This record gives sequence, C-alpha cells and structure tokens, in this order.
Amino acid sequence: MNKLNQNILYLIFCFFITGCEKSPEEVFSKAEEAFNTGNYRQALKGFSQIVSTHENWDRKNEAQEFVRNYAMKLYSRAETLRNEKEFNASVYALNYIVNNYADLEIAPKSQYLIGDVFMNDLKDFDDAIIHYKKVVMNFPESREEPHAQFMVGYIYANVKNDSANALIEYNVFLKKYPDHELTPSVQFEIQWLGKDINDIPALKHISS
Repeated sequence: MNKLNQNILYLIFCFFITGCEKSPEEVFSKAEEAFNTGNYRQALKGFSQIVSTHENWDRKNEAQEFVRNYAMKLYSRAETLRNEKEFNASVYALNYIVNNYADLEIAPKSQYLIGDVFMNDLKDFDDAIIHYKKVVMNFPESREEPHAQFMVGYIYANVKNDSANALIEYNVFLKKYPDHELTPSVQFEIQWLGKDINDIPALKHISS
C-alpha cells in the first residue's frame, strides 16, 4: 500500500471515529433515560463519561451531582416508584444500593425499606421477614438494626400468629437492645402474646 492510500485510510478512520462520538447532550439524555428505566449501571457509566470527557459542557455539574450522590438519587427514585405503586421496580432500585453501596449509611436504610415494601405493599410477609433479617445480619449497629429485629417479631406475633417464633425474636431484641425506645413495646407484646384483642385492656376499645 502506497503512502497516499495509507493517508486516505487514516483520514477515513479519523472521520469515522469523530462522527461516531456522541455529543454530551446525547450522552446525558441516554443516561437519564437509562436511569428512568432501571438500567442503573448504564446510567452511571453515562454520567461518569460526561464528567471525565466533557469538562467544559455547561451541564457537567448536573452529571457530577448524579455521580457524587448516586446512592441518594437511587433512594429517591425508589421512593418515587413506591409511591407510583411500582413496587418491584422500587425493590430493584433499593437492591442496587445495597449491592453497590454497602459501606454507606443509606444501605441499611434501603434494606429496611425493602422489608417495608414486602410487608406493607406486597403483603409478602415471609419475604418481609427475610429482608428485615438481612438488616440485622448484614448491618449490625446500624440505626435500622433494632427496628428490623422488632419487625421480625411483630410479623410473627401479629400477622402469622406464630407465638413461639415471636417470643424467640422478641427475646433476641431484649437481649441485644435492652435500653432501646422500642423495649416497652416488645415487653407489652410478650405479655399479651397469643391473646385476643378483647383480652388486652389497653386495646379493648379498638374492637368495641
């Protein structure tokens, strides 16, 4: 191949590469679309690309905000999806936080919220127990840990009517968190485990 042909091929190659390079506007738009459709890894890749290769773009700060606070952006997205009754999509976003940002304080909060979604929205109480227990196992000493332990006992006692397991879980709570604000509630629950609401003086008015 002579030098002229080599130069022509080089120019064609350069033109092809330049022509295929996406503008920052297009990259940002694609990243937003990926984020809003649950492709969170691809979205982060797009925002990161803008930060690293388009320093002078006028919306670089927006991309940088996404990258710096991605876990919080995901948590807000999960809350929005939950409010829109997109429960599975909400859980998916929360799981992304737990799996990719386990060292941040938002992780146990996300894991706890997964339990709440299964408990209150999906009414899947077995999975709710599993996810609350993950808070206790995977995020010890977090603010959410005692609350998750309480919820495990609460579901056994008040949803599944399983007094034996409820007592086990409540006793774990009392042993691990004797001075917690929920301790009086746990003691009350233990006192009246298995009793009908009409047999509980403090709650009798509810059924009357």
